Amino acid sequence: MRCVAMCRGLGVGYACVLLDRPAGMLEARVSTHAGDEVPSRCLPVGPGVRETLCHHAAAGCVWVVVLPLLSTDCDIALESPSGEKGRLRFSARGSKLQSRLLTLRHPQVASAIRGIERRASGATASLSVREVWPKGDDVAVWRLGATFPEEGASGPELEVLSSDASRQVHARWHLLEDQLVRDAVGSRRVMSFSLELPRNLDHFCVVVRVGERSCFAGMHPNVATSHWARTNERLGAAYADPAYERWFEAHRATDAELGRQRRDWRDSLGPDAPLVSLVMPVYRTPASFLSEAVGSVLAQSYPNWELVLVNASGPCDSVDQVLGAIDDPRIKVVEVENRSIAENTNAGIAAATGDYVGFMDHDDVLEGDCLWCYAQEVASNPEVDLLYCDEDRLRDGHLHGPAFKSPPSLTKLHGHNYVTHLLMVSRRVLDLTERSGADVAGAQDFDLTLKAFEVARDVVRVPRVLYHWREHGGSTAGGGDQKPYAHVAGRIALERHLARRGLVASVGDGPLPYTYRVRYDLGEEPPLVSVIVPNRDHAGLLGRCARSLLDRTDYPRLELVVVENGSCDQETFDLYESLRQDPRVRVVSWQPRHEGEFNYSAIVNLGASHALGDVLLFLNNDTEVIDPSWMSELVGELRRPEVGVVGAKLLYEDDLVQHAGMVANANCDFAHVNQNLAADALGYGYSAGLPGDFSMVTGACQAVRREVFDELGGYDEELAVGFNDGDFCLRAREAGYVVAYTPYACLRHREFSSRGRESVDVGMRQRYLSEKALVVRKHPGFFAKGDPAVDPNLDSFSDYFQLRHDEA
Repeated sequence: MRCVAMCRGLGVGYACVLLDRPAGMLEARVSTHAGDEVPSRCLPVGPGVRETLCHHAAAGCVWVVVLPLLSTDCDIALESPSGEKGRLRFSARGSKLQSRLLTLRHPQVASAIRGIERRASGATASLSVREVWPKGDDVAVWRLGATFPEEGASGPELEVLSSDASRQVHARWHLLEDQLVRDAVGSRRVMSFSLELPRNLDHFCVVVRVGERSCFAGMHPNVATSHWARTNERLGAAYADPAYERWFEAHRATDAELGRQRRDWRDSLGPDAPLVSLVMPVYRTPASFLSEAVGSVLAQSYPNWELVLVNASGPCDSVDQVLGAIDDPRIKVVEVENRSIAENTNAGIAAATGDYVGFMDHDDVLEGDCLWCYAQEVASNPEVDLLYCDEDRLRDGHLHGPAFKSPPSLTKLHGHNYVTHLLMVSRRVLDLTERSGADVAGAQDFDLTLKAFEVARDVVRVPRVLYHWREHGGSTAGGGDQKPYAHVAGRIALERHLARRGLVASVGDGPLPYTYRVRYDLGEEPPLVSVIVPNRDHAGLLGRCARSLLDRTDYPRLELVVVENGSCDQETFDLYESLRQDPRVRVVSWQPRHEGEFNYSAIVNLGASHALGDVLLFLNNDTEVIDPSWMSELVGELRRPEVGVVGAKLLYEDDLVQHAGMVANANCDFAHVNQNLAADALGYGYSAGLPGDFSMVTGACQAVRREVFDELGGYDEELAVGFNDGDFCLRAREAGYVVAYTPYACLRHREFSSRGRESVDVGMRQRYLSEKALVVRKHPGFFAKGDPAVDPNLDSFSDYFQLRHDEA
């Protein structure tokens, strides 16, 4: 018995052992020099792999000992059933060099050894580290996946060993999923875990035990670094993409395209191409900044514009130098006494003569085709009354921080002014709205945007980066604390907007400067909310859900309708009897058409038919109430007449995000964006931390006005298990309703606790694909154009709004 090769993999080490005679089982005992036991596995090499290794070793029976990579050396004692024994040492440092040499000299051997535990048969248990996520500054949440052969219902045990295996590390862990999967190979138990550890801990070993079986996974600093790099790339999203400047250069209009636009604008846009006025208040601007701003207007490929410079600087050499050099009849200078930015802007509006008026800061820069793109939108849709575009930041000559914006959304606008630049409104809007007063100075653009949304026939987002917002000391772009008065002004503007719409609400501060939180008044007698919870067995889950709903929710008028569907456990029926003692609870039964049938849509529809409330709230039995005000927040959003459906923020047991909005990706799959963010993380464009509109919200917690549910005919019962919640939302949108998401309604969700995950079950996967095909047929236009909630410049396969890198 001798060691013929050693190498290292992802947090584990491998010692390849050659036995002189075949052995039915090789036993290994691994310990540190201090005598601490180390978990390990002995695996025989399979066909094909054996030939590769034996060719290197000349002959014999080959086994591989798998052990975690520790910070200390390990001793390996080996014994075969025939009595053959051996000892070898696995060096923490030396194995690194041995692994490199083996990879260089015998790459086939290294490849055959490395990862052998992941290729082992289903008869063995396995554990892998999948990813890591930050939870605050000091805590890391590691996600692990385990597979065990079917072995009863005993619960798993988990422990974490230190880097030298000398002690157990205190760790908080959660069993997120636990399901039995049957396929042609056999049955196996598939589990996933969440493990909370100190953020700076990057060298440890995790052991999971179920009954007499155990498995382990090692984490090494090098592997931890790669996991963190992947996580940081996701969380950085498009805003922090290091390749953004190269991406922008590849996607901006070329000189040839700009030339064609200048030459052919009348033929392309027609005789009614609009005159565009740009209003630019000027106050003691550095000459270089003002010169670049004006120069970017002069460089526009669309020539039918006028620039109104409202100069409130008084005597100022830097400004006078730039304005004195202007020689273009399309530029007019209006001299005013400096009062407020709102009043200065109003002077510019009064002097503007354009069909559309845009608002530009005196130190920012337009892309050469900015006005062309806006004029093109107006030519194709004369009823557009408000336009805005994507933008980025300009600092020290470099572009960064792109903001790829949402489609028109009052929900999002109630949280912060996501529209910002380049705001352009029609003359019609200006004629229908009052000018902003001095009390909203600093937020006059937000005030005008809110007013425009109230009267606009159509609002258009131009999904191109056409505006460069300059960052410098004193600018709002440089930080949220630069102009605190603007935050107060924004709150005033939002309060007046809500009042004009007849919505009784209060406006408080949001999580950051220039963000707000709207709380809607529910009236003296809020609507009755019918909470509909489908249930089959899982009394523990339902009991926790029901008790949290009934005991923690502070909403005054609710009823709970439990829809029983096929339970067998007496414990479940005992729970029903207990719940019925509360007069707010009713239990109704759904009868399947044939034995074994499950149809979530039919179950939901039955519950709705028994519900008495004006608001229907569909809730999974594996949810749990966290915040008493959650229901008030959902009902509050439904006070807005345009909102038909509203969803909540849902958290895993480890308090990372499970649901904060849903989108459809390019494969026509429904994806949960922002998953695994920390509970208080805002997400890209504040998409997780502030209310907004999505194409879909999950049916695990979905509130809908009763008249909307009835108008749409309820859930589609052809979609028995999957896609039904998303399909309902898409039908609501097609009927003209808004599908909103609010993070202020927050619950815990033990996803897949009562129903398996399609990706690990062949039969469920086939059903999933069939229902997916049906929902695509039902909404061909939506899937053909792509989900409007995802800016076309972003990767539709990313759940974190990452930049789409492809050819321009």
